[in-house]
Amino acid sequence: MNVKGKKAIVFGGGRVASRRTAKLLDAGAKVKVVAKTFSESIRKMSSKNLQMVEEDLNNINISNLIKEGDLIFISTNDRNLNDKIEKEARRQRKLVNRADGVSDFVIPASLKVGDVLISISTEGKSPAVAKALKKRIKKTITQEDIMLVELQEFARSILKRKFKDQQLRESILREIISMPEILEYLKIGDTAKAKRLVLDHLEEA
Repeated sequence: MNVKGKKAIVFGGGRVASRRTAKLLDAGAKVKVVAKTFSESIRKMSSKNLQMVEEDLNNINISNLIKEGDLIFISTNDRNLNDKIEKEARRQRKLVNRADGVSDFVIPASLKVGDVLISISTEGKSPAVAKALKKRIKKTITQEDIMLVELQEFARSILKRKFKDQQLRESILREIISMPEILEYLKIGDTAKAKRLVLDHLEEA
């Protein structure tokens, strides 16, 4: 989901709320965190898109807060309070993510290396395994993989101008990915020569 510019209300100020808030801010959302107390990690966050409301959730108008948001994140350590927030959010037909229960959407473990973004989900069964898989996958991504993405973007921009046939463009791009000479240049970090080979290949095409 593209959450840039969306308004997110995060109920809770602990470890889970901190992770949710950090991801939302990274994605460009406008975040309001509401809690009686905030963890140190939340207090250290600084963003024009972050608003912290330090209030006891049992003493404020939850309905009005939910009304402000496009997305509702529930992560307090009080299950009864979470039930109350979820019930009101669903009454207002808001999308809900709940840390201790069933949600409308999940927030998978994510890994970003260059322009490569990988998300891993165990459908809530084991966040620990998702994190372990994330570390394992990160070790397999090489620098030439990242450079190959850049090279493909370079080739695609040229192909779009030269060929209208999408299937033909895809076929040529697959050929470029499998060319051993190009991969060798990427391994030594010589993108200039790799691009030259791509241009030669496109001329032949």
